[in-house]
Amino acid sequence: MTALRRTARLRGAPMRPLDLQTICDQCNRSRAHGDHTKCSKKRQAESAERRAREKNHE
Repeated sequence: MTALRRTARLRGAPMRPLDLQTICDQCNRSRAHGDHTKCSKKRQAESAERRAREKNHE
C-alpha cells in the first residue's frame, strides 16, 4: 500500500514539513481540536495593539 502513496512535490522537489505550532499560544490546547476563533481574535487584537505601539514610537 505504501508503494502507491505519492509525496507532495513543489517545483519538482519534495516539500519540506510545515513549521506550524501544534499547541495554541492563547489557550494551550491542541490546535487540531476545538474552535479557536476566540483565540484568533485575541491574537489579532494583540498584534494590532503591538503595531500601533511600534508606530507611535517612530
